[in-house]
Amino acid sequence: MKTKRSKRPKKSKKVPSKEILAIMLIAFSIVAVIVGIIVYQQLPKGSKIKKDANEYFQFLNASALAKRASEKVIRINYLFFKLVPVGGDAHHVVIFAEGMANPENYYYSEIKNGTEQNVEIQFFSPIQSVKQGDVYPIKIRIRSDEAEGYVTLYLKEENIIFSP
Repeated sequence: MKTKRSKRPKKSKKVPSKEILAIMLIAFSIVAVIVGIIVYQQLPKGSKIKKDANEYFQFLNASALAKRASEKVIRINYLFFKLVPVGGDAHHVVIFAEGMANPENYYYSEIKNGTEQNVEIQFFSPIQSVKQGDVYPIKIRIRSDEAEGYVTLYLKEENIIFSP
């Protein structure tokens, strides 16, 4: 004779009520705010999020003194351009370029908004630039209290003085 096993009622999957979902959402929001405050407090005092150098500065009249290494390659000895802050006054401006001589010469304590600052970079050993289309690109890095980033200057053939 077979014995009947009692069937257990199937457990229904409980769907959280709207009140529980609301409490979970509030709890998650509070945790997110606390994490945001902690991250903000970890930033050094007086630091702020800097703008991109390509937007904060204009780079005008890029030219160079260079030697031609081949038909598409030049070796740059000197780089010239005008640096103009357009996003506001620029403070503690530092310019870096690979292979530059006397890096301490490329610091400017303040450049007023809209004012042109002539920059002349001498390279300790010439840096190479490979022609792309009709320009020779050269990458520099600029940093100030307000902005920082890498910037590519494009040298046109007519703005390059070739030495023998």
